[in-house]
Amino acid sequence: MATKVTFELSANIVAEATAGILVGEFNNWDFNNGISLKKQKDGSLKTSLELEAGKTYEYRYFLNDGRWVNDDRANNYNFVSEYQVENCVVAVPAATETVVAPTKAKVAKVSAKAVAPVVVEEVKTPVKAKAKVAKIEVAHAKPAAVAPAKKAAKKVSK
Repeated sequence: MATKVTFELSANIVAEATAGILVGEFNNWDFNNGISLKKQKDGSLKTSLELEAGKTYEYRYFLNDGRWVNDDRANNYNFVSEYQVENCVVAVPAATETVVAPTKAKVAKVSAKAVAPVVVEEVKTPVKAKAKVAKIEVAHAKPAAVAPAKKAAKKVSK
C-alpha cells in the first residue's frame, strides 16, 4: 500500500537556490530522473511522492546552485562511508489496520436491554413468535436486564 509523503526543504537551507531535485532509494539514486522540487512562497522547496508504507528510504536534495543538502527535519540520518556523506532517512508509517467487525463472543456480551428490542422489531413473523424470540433473549440476559426485555416482549405480543 502506498502512502503520500511530502518532502520539504526549509528556506534557510535553500538560501539563494531557485530550484532543486530529490533523489534517493525510491528512484535508485538516478540523478537524471530526480523528482523536481517546487519553490514555495516562503522560500522552501517542496514535493510529494507515493511511497510504500512501512519502509524506510534514504534520500538527499541537489540544488541548482550545485549543492547537495540534507533535510533538517529528516526522521534520521545514515552515514555512508564510501562517499563520506550523511543521507537523510524517512520512515513511511505502516498502513493502519482494517477494523474488523465484532466476533460472536463480543456480540454475546451485549445486554438483553439493547438486544431484545432490536430482535423483536426485526422478526417478521406472527405476534406470538415475536414474543417467544424476546423471551429467548431474556433467558440469557443478566437479571438486571430481564425486566426491560420482558416489557418489550409484552408490548410486542399485544
